Amino acid sequence: MASRSQPVAERRQGRGEVDSTNYLLDLIRGLSPMQEATDPRDLFAALARAVVRAVRGDACVVSIVDPVRQVVRDAAAAVEDAYLPKSLAEEYPLSQYPVTKYVLETGKGLEVAVNDPDADPAQRRFLQDLGFARVLVTRFAVDGDAIGTIQTYRTANRPFRADDPSQIDILSAFAANSYSKIQLSAKLEEHYTKTMEALCSALEARDPHTQAHTGRIRDLSIVLADALQVSSEVRGAVKLGSILHDVGKIGISDSILRKPGPLTAGEWDAMRLHPQIGHDMLRGIEFLEPALPVVLHHHERFDGRGYPGGLTGDDIPMAARIVAVCDAFDAMTCDRIYRSAMPIEQACDEILACAGAQFDPRAAAVLVDVVDRTGTGDAATDMFVRYAI
Repeated sequence: MASRSQPVAERRQGRGEVDSTNYLLDLIRGLSPMQEATDPRDLFAALARAVVRAVRGDACVVSIVDPVRQVVRDAAAAVEDAYLPKSLAEEYPLSQYPVTKYVLETGKGLEVAVNDPDADPAQRRFLQDLGFARVLVTRFAVDGDAIGTIQTYRTANRPFRADDPSQIDILSAFAANSYSKIQLSAKLEEHYTKTMEALCSALEARDPHTQAHTGRIRDLSIVLADALQVSSEVRGAVKLGSILHDVGKIGISDSILRKPGPLTAGEWDAMRLHPQIGHDMLRGIEFLEPALPVVLHHHERFDGRGYPGGLTGDDIPMAARIVAVCDAFDAMTCDRIYRSAMPIEQACDEILACAGAQFDPRAAAVLVDVVDRTGTGDAATDMFVRYAI
């Protein structure tokens, strides 16, 4: 019996044939989300979803290679039904996974079965840990350079078709073209966002206790959005909104922003104007429109006692709910002119205590989980696998 760890092209064809028309339709359906993607990991998630559907898999993970460190890192995934292989992005040394290394170097797809005694032991253990019977590993290349792998899984011990790698290659080639376009547009977007960050940093410089506040909230909010598996639209709103959420404070007096003691009722009234000021400043700038709901509503409360709109529950835009809880966490864990930083564990307890009242309960619980995983509250923006939704 031939080993499942042999190049797929070397195995005989004709097993488990399905209607070619359906295959073609699945391939075509997978192209649109990839064409519309504006973020690399959204593209990878769309590619994973297209692969799962085209080859009748149960899950697919796209991993990106770091040639300097010689590791591959999970980037995005798609799953069918209840199968959920992983949520945290993990790294795997290529030296420990010869199948992955072989695919990257040769471009030939390899299939591994968990019960094949001749297959690579590390790959078999990996399959067993995830609860899958088979994996088909193929290369993802851009302009001829291998940038990662596509791992397609099946729970049933049913071999992949001999032409499945070619189906995946078609989708990969389309994704590679989209990836190149995204990289070009990302450079332009980076100029915009860096300009916004510079403006907000200048605003923060008015108060040394809030410097770097925007960058921390941006990173934590993006991680929380990934952990919550929100849509790409919400994630985009989170990214821009977290940078610009306090831009309206440019219209608030320094005597209020930098006051060392409690604010008076009148001063609080003035402070509560900053969401509307920021919203009005940015309104009409097309590129910044996704940020407007966050800028306007990041001080709403889940119980309706926030401002400026007194919105409750799901009426508060999801992006604003995400930024609100991250904003509060950062405020509690950093020194301010009127108080010292709170220990991270105490801040997490406070977030959970206010869940359902001040904060979206799910966002609060997942944020605390993210902080528990990092141990410091400093979360990397690629911490979670991006799932196709």
